[in-house]
Order: sequence, then structure tokens, then C-alpha cells
Amino acid sequence: MPIQPRLVLLLALWLLLQAGPAFAQGLEFQGRPIAEIRVEGLEDVPEQLVRNQIRLAPGDPLDQRVIEQDVVRITHLGRFSGVEAQVQPQPDNSVILIYALQEQPLLDDVQVVGNRLLTDRHLIDTIGLRGGDPVDPFLIDRGRRRILDAYQDRGFFLTEVDLDQDALDEQRILLYQVREGPRVRVRSIQFQGNDLFSDGQLLAQTESRTYVPVFRDGALSREQIELDAAAVRAFYEDRGYLDAQVGREVRLSPDQREAVVVFVIEEGERYIVDDVRIDGARQFPPEQIRRFMPLRSGDAYSQQAVRDAILAIENHYGQLGYMETRIEVDRLFHQHQPRIDVLVRITEGIPAIVGEVTVRGNERTQEKVILREVRGMRPGRPFERPGVRETQRRLRESPLFNDASITLLGEPNDPVRDVLIDVNEGQTGAINIGAGVSSDLGLVGAISLTQQNFDIAGVPDRPRDLFTGRAFRGAGQFFQINLQPGTQASRYGITFGEPSLLEHDVSLRSNVFYYDQRRFRYDEQRLGGSLSLGHSFGDVWSASVSARGQEIRIDDIDPEAPVDVFDVRGNSALTGLSLGIERNTTDSIFYPTEGSNLSASVERVGALGGDYRFTRLEAGYHQFWTVNEDFFGRRSVLSLRLRTGYIVEEDRAPVFERLYAGGHRTMRGFEYRGVGPRGIRADTGELGDEAVGGRWQLLGSAEYNFPLLGEPQRQPHMGALHGVFFTDVGTVRNSPALNDWRVSIGAGLRIQLPILGQAPFAIDFAVPIVRESGDQRQLISFDMALPLQ
Repeated sequence: MPIQPRLVLLLALWLLLQAGPAFAQGLEFQGRPIAEIRVEGLEDVPEQLVRNQIRLAPGDPLDQRVIEQDVVRITHLGRFSGVEAQVQPQPDNSVILIYALQEQPLLDDVQVVGNRLLTDRHLIDTIGLRGGDPVDPFLIDRGRRRILDAYQDRGFFLTEVDLDQDALDEQRILLYQVREGPRVRVRSIQFQGNDLFSDGQLLAQTESRTYVPVFRDGALSREQIELDAAAVRAFYEDRGYLDAQVGREVRLSPDQREAVVVFVIEEGERYIVDDVRIDGARQFPPEQIRRFMPLRSGDAYSQQAVRDAILAIENHYGQLGYMETRIEVDRLFHQHQPRIDVLVRITEGIPAIVGEVTVRGNERTQEKVILREVRGMRPGRPFERPGVRETQRRLRESPLFNDASITLLGEPNDPVRDVLIDVNEGQTGAINIGAGVSSDLGLVGAISLTQQNFDIAGVPDRPRDLFTGRAFRGAGQFFQINLQPGTQASRYGITFGEPSLLEHDVSLRSNVFYYDQRRFRYDEQRLGGSLSLGHSFGDVWSASVSARGQEIRIDDIDPEAPVDVFDVRGNSALTGLSLGIERNTTDSIFYPTEGSNLSASVERVGALGGDYRFTRLEAGYHQFWTVNEDFFGRRSVLSLRLRTGYIVEEDRAPVFERLYAGGHRTMRGFEYRGVGPRGIRADTGELGDEAVGGRWQLLGSAEYNFPLLGEPQRQPHMGALHGVFFTDVGTVRNSPALNDWRVSIGAGLRIQLPILGQAPFAIDFAVPIVRESGDQRQLISFDMALPLQ
């Protein structure tokens, strides 16, 4: 139906009236010359500040569009509550342009009263307003909410903040009145409506914790409760309960100092995957893609499985150079039953060839050191996406760098893509003076000079290069002088390591040392050194050949010591030549969450001379599984470890070379070297209480590691706290057999602080539940936690 001309005219007239007089004037006098521009209504605001926003000038033709834009510019100054442009016609056909302004009042001062916990300075910085700022209701209310947040983050859940409106209206003083109220601590965290998962499983997803005197303040935080509810809901969704709802209640005690936090849960039904459809795949048939996806028809829908599927598809394409492959996953819900069709849409892109690889940010480190870590990016070859990720991981875990990133240059559809590797060099040299403690070795002082980016060929050109860090640096070699005097053990040594000898996949490591151990009934000193050559076969397999030579002295022997100790009294010479092989698929050196480490070695002691000749066989296996990943991306990890050793020749190994167990790194719950065969006392000829070691050893351990605070892989600068539950089992005998087992159970903490290095400090509490007569027990053990040992 056509619109009548009369209706169009009426509509235009209505719009004109709505626009106001200024708009009508602007249209009426559009194009007339401007005789004068006036600014009216100013008291405190400098006129020049306003004129700087006006782009028209006397003599210019009047332009309503420019006037409207200038009004917006003046308004954005934040100094006016009203801005109006007016036009006055003159007899000579010119106009006077007037900007009528209503100033926003300014604050004379900002004050806070009633606050005891937080200082005035802290709160005023939090508010973000100062004297001289405009009286803006939005900013004033935002400041009030910021004060509330600052208190609630510290557990003052009932804090109230009011505004003294009279002081603001009459004196232009912004005065916040704070009533802090009592600090609220979490007494209990409860869950209601959870039939499918236990309270413990759900509690592991939250960050809120109950109050524990001395150890944990348990402050109630409204923001954290909201995050915890979202984390619990994500936990359900990740297991297929897509309709799950999680509410939260805070129940205060009568004195309002304690609270019970209740998460109210509606679990809903579990959604099952009915079909997995693949769309857009041309390089691979859909059946092939489905085979390596962890999400299949009949499985419970899981967001984690979706993420794993996306990663698997990306890696599959990425191995052929498809670096820009995009994967989108849509959920198609069935109408009357909890079932889902999963639609995987693939945008393949095109395969890319590696162009030039450029390194940036390495002011001290030689470029070849960085390029050694590069995987999947060989110039002229197709990209390999898993290798690119592995390169970034290796660089980030390297002690040489604080961070590293990899950027593919060019457009996504370019057939050749250059690579930019950005590194942020860390502090690789250190002089440390301190002390440490170990339940195995006692109190130890430490003076060490360490350079992890050493260059043995970096001779200084001038003396001052030694003091400016330019000498002996940049080749990625390791050098350390270590002095560790201790109450029970002292060690002094020099270590040098070259990760890439002559730019081949061959590593070299050597050290010389002096070791003095005060054992229970005798003293042991060792002076010696070792040399090792290793070769890597890809990123998983490696082999090494090592040689060692030592001079050992046993003296200050107690009369009650075993006969085995008296047999080696005085000085002895010992050499050894060993061959080792290792397969390592773990995803991290210090915090492995998946993969395994398998190692085996054979050593012939006496191969290079000396007083003893025997053969030692050793093997170990360590497996890691991620059993849970919470809402914050932190992983709980189960690990199993097996270790065995066997000295082939009977009665040829001296007491200081035999196999022992007990202590933090072998069997917790027992003293260091507190497990194994006992020796015959030299003074009485009877069986004593001193362990003399065995020829056969079989040890096992199961450990569950779960996060408590922080996350070292994501925020290494913040530190982290993990808890562990474990059980250790093992036996040490003079002949191979599967009896005389010892078993212990316990729990502990793993504390990672940047000042202590990358390896976490471990404190464990363990109790033997199966032991043999003469075993020496120990409740607490502590040391550095090195997972791959």
C-alpha cells in the first residue's frame, strides 16, 4: 500500500519539532557566515579548554553537522552537566554562535571515615577519585562498590559503605562512611542435591576453604563463591550434565562471625552423544578423523573430550603443514530425550612450508642455542604443529628464558610462512649463600656459583667484561662451583655441562667432587670425578656412556660397627664404566602430568682398574596420568614408580656401593638407609642394628598429587602449593626374591617458590604399616621433590 504524501509531510514536521529549537535554528541559518563565537556559563573551567574543542571559527559558514560534533567533544570533557549550542541571527545576514554550558561541580576533597582495617591511602587509591574531579554520580557509586569489594576480599562480608550526601551537596566533599562489621570466616562448605558426585569431588573444584587456626584464615569472599559455583557447574557440564544448575547460600552464625556456604545443586539428566558428524574434511575421510577422536557415539558428552578432539584433529592436520586449520564444534540437541549430535566443522586451510626462522630477544644467548630446541620447523619442510608446541614448551622450561613465544608471519593462505621466535632472557647466573635441610643428610650450608648459560670459549676481551656479564656467557653450557658444608654430610664440587657437543645431538657432562659423610658408626670420604657422553635419538629416546673414578676412605669406625665396614677400612680405589638408555615421554621436567619415563643401565665397576670388580644392573619406570582437571586448569595427577637394582657378583661389592632403601627418595616412613640386611657386629659377632646394604632391590610407589594453591605451569612467578597422598613398598635383600616387603603410607605437601628454584620442596609424613625387625622408622621426611628420579 503506498504511503500518502500528507502522511510523509506530517512525519517530517513531527521529527523537526522533536529535534528542538537549536536544530531548527541550525537548519534555518545553515551556511550563513559566523560573526562571533561565544562561550557562556563558565566559572571554574578555563574557556580555552572549551574553545580547543570547537572547530568552527568566525568567518566560517555555519555547519550544523560540525556544531553537533563539537557539542559531543565538549561533553566528553566530563566537566559539564549540560551543553547547548544556540544561534542568534544578525541584521547583516551573519550569525552569532553561542555555546551555553552548565558546569559540573568539582570535588574539593575525597575522604573515608570508619575504616580501621584498611588505610585511608589504600581506600582512596582504590576509589580512583581525587579533589578537582567532577561530581559524577556513576564514578561516585563505582568508588563505593570498590570499597565494598576491597573489604569482602578480606573476609569482611557484612561491610556497609554509605555516602554523606550533605557534605557532597554543601561542601563538595566526597565522604564515604564505612561500617566494617565483623570478619566472616567459612566454618563449613556443604553441598545439597548432589547424588551423583561426592562432596569431596565437588569441594576439589572450589577455591573457598574453611578456617583452620594458624594454617588458613578461611575468609569469606562473595566473588570467590560465585567463581566456585561456576566451577562446580562446569564440573557437571564436563561430565555430560548440561542442564545442571548450581545455586549458593551463605548462612551466617548468630554473632555473624562464621558462615556456612551451601551450594544447592540440580543435577539434571546426563546427555549422551548420539552421532558425531564431520563436515568440511577433504584431506582425510571422515571415518579416519573419527578413529582418533576421543569423542564417540554412545559416550557421555564431555567438554574436555571436545577439547581433546579439537586438539587431536589440529595435530593430525598439523603434521602435514596445515597450521591454520580451524575446528568448530556445535551441539545439536534432540527434542524429547537427553541426546546430542556433535557436528565437527573443519576449515582446513592450505598446507604451509617453513620459510625463514628468525630469533629475537637473545641479547646474550647465541642463536644456535635457541635453534637447538626447535622442533617441527625446518626451513623448506612442511610445518609440524605438535613440534611447534613442543618447541615453545622446551624454550619456556629452559632455565635460560623467562618466557618464549612463536609467531607465524604472513597471511593464513600463504604457502610459505616465516617464523619469529621471541625469547625473554632470564637471569642465568647466580651466587647463592644460604642453608638447606634434608631429613636424609641433615643441615647443609650452601655457597654456590652457577651459570646456566656458560660459554667456556667466551674469553673476555678486557677485564671489565668479567664484571659486566659479557664474558663466559651465551653458549647454553652449565657451570657450577658448589660448596656445601653440613652437620652430617659435606660436598664440594665443580660441574660442567655441554648440551650439544660440536653442534651434534651429543651432550657432555663432567664433574669433580669431594664428599664427606658422617654415618652412624663410621666416616666416609670420597674424592673423585665423572665424565658422561649422551646422545638423543629424537625427542623420546636417549643413551649415555659414563665413566667414574673415586678414592674412598673409611675411618673413625665405632667398635660396634659391622664387620663389613672394618673390611673396607682405610683407602680404596674405585672406577666404573656404565651404559644407560632412557625413554621419556613426560610433558614436563618438574611437573609431569602425563607420559612415562623408562630407564635402564649397566655398570661394570673395575673396568678401568681399582680395588673392586662387580656388575650393577639398574632399571626404573615412572608413569603419570591426569585423573582430573579443575575449572582453573589445574591438574590432579596419579603416578606410579618402580625401581630395581641388582649386583650380579656375590660378596664383591663393598658396603659403600651396595643397595639401600629408606629416606625421602626411596621409602618414606623409614630412616635414610634404614631398610635392608643388618651386619654382624665386629665386637660381639652378633647381628647388629646397622644396615649394610644388599645386592637386590625392588621399590615401588604410588602417589596422588593434587593442587591446593596456585599453578606453577601457568603462573610460575607466583609459586604453588600441592598436596599428596602416597604409599611406598619395597624390599632390599642379598638375593633376588619377592619377600621381606616393607609398606608405608602417608601424606605430604609440595611447596614451589620462585626463590627456591623450579623443583618443589617436599615435606612428607609417613607411617610404616609393614616392616621387618631392625628397620629404623622416621615419621617426617623432607627434601627437594624430583619426580623423574
